Amino acid sequence: MTTTRPNNHELDSLIDEITTDCHDEDEALTGFEAAFDEDACLPCTATVIGKPVEVISIGLRNGRRELIATCQHAAQPHDIALLDVNINADPSLSRLIAAYRRWLAAQDGST
Repeated sequence: MTTTRPNNHELDSLIDEITTDCHDEDEALTGFEAAFDEDACLPCTATVIGKPVEVISIGLRNGRRELIATCQHAAQPHDIALLDVNINADPSLSRLIAAYRRWLAAQDGST
């Protein structure tokens, strides 16, 4: 299956859509969490350090300032930073991850 990577304009538009009413970084993270809740087709397969896992949810956890993927491996759940998980995603989820990665990189560049 060949997937097309969204260009920067598409990602910027998606980021604007997700964060349009957000006043700070915490609200933007909540916006991304809601976008994943609405548009991500979960569970899906992924790998973490080469091990196969199943991603069962994506959201905010334990006061961390990043999105966390709850993954299951050998019937045990593990919370892992979303960007540390290699997800075999459908196009919609791939777009969301790319937008989140772009938004997060912009936040790191502004501090």
